[in-house]
Amino acid sequence: MKVWAHAVFAVILIGSLASRERSAEAPVDDEVPLESAALGAARAQGLSFREYRVSGTARGRTMAFAVPGCPSPLLATWRPATFEDEATAQSALGQDYRRQFVYFDQAWSRPKPWAVSIQRMKYGLLALFGRVDYATSRFVLEVEAPRNCPAAESVDWRPAWKRTDLPDARLQRRAAAAGQ
Repeated sequence: MKVWAHAVFAVILIGSLASRERSAEAPVDDEVPLESAALGAARAQGLSFREYRVSGTARGRTMAFAVPGCPSPLLATWRPATFEDEATAQSALGQDYRRQFVYFDQAWSRPKPWAVSIQRMKYGLLALFGRVDYATSRFVLEVEAPRNCPAAESVDWRPAWKRTDLPDARLQRRAAAAGQ
């Protein structure tokens, strides 16, 4: 029985140390890294940044992207994952647009805080054990894409949460050191 208790204690100790180390690595809830990560993910897939627009949220600005072959821009805004901000609840969808709330590889057409919480816990646990290279966040990406525009609807936003894509010098140094 004592061996079992020591083993559990050791796992908890190692897990807490790993968790503390990993949580210090990913400051993804800062405004600049979030926007930079989304801009990088969009540019990597052929979208070009047009402008910032005022969003109805305290979180930040709406990013407008030109999409090849589409007359209307794609709009992306970081929103709280709890969906409690008034702008999310009251924002009107543009005509001929389709809205999605994206978190890692999941997308929902309407706010689902419980689903985001499950995804956040899942990827937090996987990151704790080094099984995934995503950084969890308290924010989701609200994407309004023009309808009938396959290029806008097929954008893969997962790189916006990649730890190695975050514009943090400490992360870049660690990634470079790990690659050597």
